[in-house]
Amino acid sequence: MRRIGLGLLFVLFAGAAQSAPLYVIKDCNRYTVQMEMNECANTNAEAADKALNALYSRVMASRTSQADKDGLKQAERSWIKYRDKTCADEVGAEEDGGSIWPMEMAMCQQKQTDARLRTLQRMLTCTVGVSVCNPH
Repeated sequence: MRRIGLGLLFVLFAGAAQSAPLYVIKDCNRYTVQMEMNECANTNAEAADKALNALYSRVMASRTSQADKDGLKQAERSWIKYRDKTCADEVGAEEDGGSIWPMEMAMCQQKQTDARLRTLQRMLTCTVGVSVCNPH
């Protein structure tokens, strides 16, 4: 099982470094008690999830056909299963993880959500019918 180090959490930027962050990340490095670190990591994962839900709604609203909307909905459901399986594989079973497990799971989910946010952000900048999407 691969362990995730605390590391420095960075604010997710959409596209160029000058862009506004998609959500606010709380600095968890100031905490020294595991329970506080777990809560902080969970707060960040929830902030990422909230940003994802808002962006998903925007992408869904940008789709004009029901087929496109249905496809996006199915893709999002598949992505959630992928995220959960990826993090379960990366972090391992809760019963084997000890007190650090909630923090590691939250950090993994946040990392996966950050990647999905970038994907959805690109969907907003794509031209419908273009097979290659280049973010601006």
